[in-house]
Amino acid sequence: MKRQKATNLYLYLALTCFAGILAIFIIDGYFGIYDTFLISAHEYEQKIEPDYWQQPWAQEQGYRLGTSWGEPSYFKYRIENRTFSVYEAKVEVSIWRSGVKVKQLQDKYISVAPFNDVVVDWRLRADDLGESELEIGGYREYTIRVSLDGIERRIIVSYHREAPLQPERGMPSAPVPTK
Repeated sequence: MKRQKATNLYLYLALTCFAGILAIFIIDGYFGIYDTFLISAHEYEQKIEPDYWQQPWAQEQGYRLGTSWGEPSYFKYRIENRTFSVYEAKVEVSIWRSGVKVKQLQDKYISVAPFNDVVVDWRLRADDLGESELEIGGYREYTIRVSLDGIERRIIVSYHREAPLQPERGMPSAPVPTK
């Protein structure tokens, strides 16, 4: 009888340790500050999840996006606070080309309540880039730098301008007889 109680005690102790380890993994994977990008260009939306930025090459190369010259791109930057305290930070969004800052798009402080989120959005137009035109067949890259509390995310926007399509050559129409 005494041996049975000792066996049950070890079983309960092992189950408690297993539940504790499982709880640590769940809590560690959920709590924190998470940032997500939603980018609309060319009539579809791209989503950059928080774990994309955990890749070793993502910090150096950023995220690449291609679009046509003259077409606006819409950005939403969602900051989620999955902690028990208020999260306050400064969000800076700027456009860069060849290491030179072209324009500051956003520069504001945010405050995110516990287990809530805030969305910072902006529109990127050709006027914001400081250059008036792009020649036909031309290609240009700009970097969008988003800084949040000392962490910088880079989105590289590649602009191209396609040649206009030529009208199809069809059969010449027959002359209309006149009376």
